[in-house]
Amino acid sequence: MRNAAAVIVFSAVYKRTTVKYGERGIRYVHMEAGHAAQNVYLQAVSLNIGTLVIGAFHDDEVKKIIRMADSEQPLYIMPIGNR
Repeated sequence: MRNAAAVIVFSAVYKRTTVKYGERGIRYVHMEAGHAAQNVYLQAVSLNIGTLVIGAFHDDEVKKIIRMADSEQPLYIMPIGNR
């Protein structure tokens, strides 16, 4: 990630969805994150730049580094391209 041209962090505030859909909303959040990540992958391929999805990280460290709100949860990290 250190050499990426950009890094996208997908995150969620589950309460925004669960307030309307209950616990099932958590599934919807995860599906939408997957769809969004797939679109980033498709664009990266069309632009001939690299990307990948990173799901193994320490949530608290990511939240601290990017100053994420307590209610927000990181889901994916996608480094894109290289410098």
